[in-house]
Amino acid sequence: MNTQPTLYRSIPFFEQTFPEIPADSVDVPNLRYAKFYNKSEGRLDTRMLFKTKEELMEAVKDHSIRHARREYYVTESSKTKWKVLYKHSAEGHVKCNPSYGIKHVIQNVKDQTGYDVPYQKAWYSLKMAREIVYGTWESFVQKLPKYLGAIKKYNPGTIVEWKHKSFQQSTAAMDGNQQVLPLAFAVVDEETYPSWKWFLQQLSRHVIRGRRGMCLISDRHGGLIKAVRERPNFVSPHGVHRYCLRHVCSNFNSSIKNVVLKYLCWQAGLEYQLRKFNRIMEEIKKQSVTTFAYLDQINKEKWTASHDGGWRCGILTANMSECINGVLKGARRLLVSALVEITLERTVHYFHVRAIKGQKMLQNNQLWADFACKMFISWQQKAVEHTVTKYSHAQQSASVVTRRQNKHGMNTHVVKIANREC
Repeated sequence: MNTQPTLYRSIPFFEQTFPEIPADSVDVPNLRYAKFYNKSEGRLDTRMLFKTKEELMEAVKDHSIRHARREYYVTESSKTKWKVLYKHSAEGHVKCNPSYGIKHVIQNVKDQTGYDVPYQKAWYSLKMAREIVYGTWESFVQKLPKYLGAIKKYNPGTIVEWKHKSFQQSTAAMDGNQQVLPLAFAVVDEETYPSWKWFLQQLSRHVIRGRRGMCLISDRHGGLIKAVRERPNFVSPHGVHRYCLRHVCSNFNSSIKNVVLKYLCWQAGLEYQLRKFNRIMEEIKKQSVTTFAYLDQINKEKWTASHDGGWRCGILTANMSECINGVLKGARRLLVSALVEITLERTVHYFHVRAIKGQKMLQNNQLWADFACKMFISWQQKAVEHTVTKYSHAQQSASVVTRRQNKHGMNTHVVKIANREC
C-alpha cells in the first residue's frame, strides 16, 4: 500500500456533487438540453418541447392571454403539425394615425411581445395594414371618383372638381373666435402656375363667389404670385394679396444669414406705427446697407403691418394653412383616396366640435364669440382711465388721451367712429 504523502487530501467518491439533471429534460438523440413550458410563468420560447398537441395548444392560449395579449388564428392543423399566426394589430394604428411608420411598428411589437422584429417584416406588416385600411395602389384610381361622388351626393353643398395627381393644396381662414376655418382642399400634380391658377379659379367660383374685401396671405411662390395677379378677387379694389411675414423673414435669412438682422426684419414687419417701422429700418441700414436694400425692394404693402392699410386684420403669417398641414400630417404619404377620406373625417370632426362651442355661446346669449368678448372686456377696463373729449356728434369724432403708465402714455388719438378710423 502506498503511504507516500500527498499534497491534497483525497476526496471520497460519495462526497462529490454534480448538477442534477432531470431525466425528461434531455434531448436523447442529440444529448442537448431542451426547454419545457412552465405554467407558473406562462411564457413561450424557441425550442420548447411539448408531449402532446393539446399541451401545445393550451400553452399558446395561456401565453397569448397572459403576456402577448393578442388574438391568434390557426393557419394549418393536422395530427403532427399545428401552425398559428397572431392577428394583425397595425390596422387600428394606421387608421387613427396616418404618420404611423415602420419605427412605430418595431417599437409596438417590442413593447407588446418583447421581441425585436426585423425591419423588412415591419415594412411588410405596415404595407399590409395600409392596404387593408385604404386599399392598394392599383385600386385607388377606380375607388376615388365613386368616393367623391358619394361625398357630393350625401353632403349637400359639397363641391367636387376632378384634378388629381399627388400634391395637396389648401386654403383656410380665421373665424370670429380666432380659430382656423378650413375653406378648400385640392389634390394636384405639383405646385406650378397652372395648378395654382386652377385652384384659385375654383376658390373664386365656389367659396369667394363675388365677395369683396378678400385678403390672400401666402408665401412668395412664383407660380402662385403669377396666378394671383390674374384673379380680380385679389386685386384692388376687390381684394389684395399679402406675403406671409414668416416666409419673408426665412427667405431673408437664407440670403443674408444673420440672426440679428432676421429678428429686426421680423420686428419691422410687426410694427403698426409708421414711425417705429422707420426707426427699425434705419437700424437695419446702419448694420448693413445690402440688407436694407434687400428689404426695401420688396413692396412694403405686401409684408409690413404699417403699410398694409388694415387688410390683414392683424394676421401677418400663413400659419393657418400650416395648422391644417399639421392636422393632416402623414396623410400625404398615403393613397389619394385615403388622403381625401382622412381630410373629410378630420374636417367633419373639426366643424362638429366648433358647432358645439357655438351652440353654448348662443345659449349664454353672447353677442360675440369668446375671443371678442375677452377683448372688449379688456378694452373697456382700459378705456375707463382714458380722457375723452367729444368734437362732433354728427361725425362721431372725439379726442382720446391715454393714461400715463411707467413713463409711457399720455398720447392723443383722434377717433372717428363713423369712418371707423383712429
